[in-house]
Amino acid sequence: MSMSDTLTRWRYRAFPDHLLGEILSKKWIDNTIPLAILLIVIAAFGSSIPDFFGVASLSNLMREWGEFGLLVLALMVVMVAGGIDLSVGSTFALGNIVALALLTVGGLPMPAVVALTLLAGAAVGLVNGILVGFLRLRAFLTTLVTLIVVRAVVDMLLLSYSVDIAATFIDSEPWYFLGEGLLFGLPFSVVVTAIIALVAHLIFSRSRVGWFVLATGGSRRSAHNVGIPVRSVICATYVVSGTLSALAGVFFASRLGGAGADTGIGLEIAALTAAVLGGNSLGGGRGSPAKAVIGSITVMIMVNGLVRLGVTSGANSLLLGMVLMMAVAIDVRWQRNRHKLLSKVYVSPTHAALPKAPGTGAGSAYALNDRLSPVDLIGLGEVDGPEDVILDEDDNLYIGNRTGDIIRFLAPDYKNQEVFAHVGGRPLGMAFAKDGALIVCIGGMGLYKITPDREIIKLTVRPTAPGCR
Repeated sequence: MSMSDTLTRWRYRAFPDHLLGEILSKKWIDNTIPLAILLIVIAAFGSSIPDFFGVASLSNLMREWGEFGLLVLALMVVMVAGGIDLSVGSTFALGNIVALALLTVGGLPMPAVVALTLLAGAAVGLVNGILVGFLRLRAFLTTLVTLIVVRAVVDMLLLSYSVDIAATFIDSEPWYFLGEGLLFGLPFSVVVTAIIALVAHLIFSRSRVGWFVLATGGSRRSAHNVGIPVRSVICATYVVSGTLSALAGVFFASRLGGAGADTGIGLEIAALTAAVLGGNSLGGGRGSPAKAVIGSITVMIMVNGLVRLGVTSGANSLLLGMVLMMAVAIDVRWQRNRHKLLSKVYVSPTHAALPKAPGTGAGSAYALNDRLSPVDLIGLGEVDGPEDVILDEDDNLYIGNRTGDIIRFLAPDYKNQEVFAHVGGRPLGMAFAKDGALIVCIGGMGLYKITPDREIIKLTVRPTAPGCR
């Protein structure tokens, strides 16, 4: 073996061509691009803004992320099932005002306030779930209407209770612990969000419920055909989304202790940008809590970094819109071309030195075999789709065609032909009985007997399949 052959052989053994295909086929490959974007964002803002990741700045950033991460997780659950929830921002604002009103005006204890607020968010999600899941309305338009309606309810609650909320001092340490307390050295909202993300990961990757949601998002018709309650699954995802959004509003109310008309405005766009930027597909069936966490951290750092740099809110919205457009374009292109790319790179050639080609001369096992070259072709271009052939005692040749005819070629030269019988259907196998009758198996019809007098008789034996065995 020459040196070049040896090097080529070791090249294929050490660096197989299918390595790139193996990497691209892994599920975790979807997280590499969002993770790379996150690292670029961290490096860019960390180097351009002094003390951006300082202790105090990082503490505030983490508290905001605890609330924003819940919204992204809420949207992720709905997106994985093939839907979308544009009302997460309004539900967040509803959770904020309801929690403060129940605590200050209603005078309810903190556990009851949290429970009733979560019920309010779940009620909004239930309305969305019934309209989208059971009544099969368009998710985009339905949640857009819900956004408007819930925002109107929030504005009415602000007109009624904003003064009382601002004038009341909340004397409750457990309440302030929700938004400002530390647990294991981390903000309490961050710990809760991390636990919810971990539980969601286990549900989506290890439980039947998670597989139902993923299957519903992948193909609702196929999920319905295999027995998955598609409408109930869709409804449940919206209930979860509303509950998580309301919980984020509770943390926000505890941290700031106030309610305003601009609370939650634009959060649905930021949450949608984070979810798609993290790699959750708008088409459904593909997504995970890890993608939601990566995307939410990226967007949170971008928004806070731009504010620290003095960029106006309009420019922030413009940037988020551009990032969302880019993320959607990447998601769509990747979904359409992933299998094409895999088909091109997922190959595994093997390098092997071939032996010398054997001889093909006379007497060799590989000599040219031309013994069939002088044969004559019978019925070439004259018979459509012959399935079986058989010879009778007089060497006449019988052939069935696609149109249900049994054609007989007359011996000895087989130049002349005639329609022996028309049986219909599609003649398959044929055999002669002892009395000279031709037995024909006809696809989808059964066994038929053609006597020498060309009488067609259906036999009582029935096949076990559309054809005959």
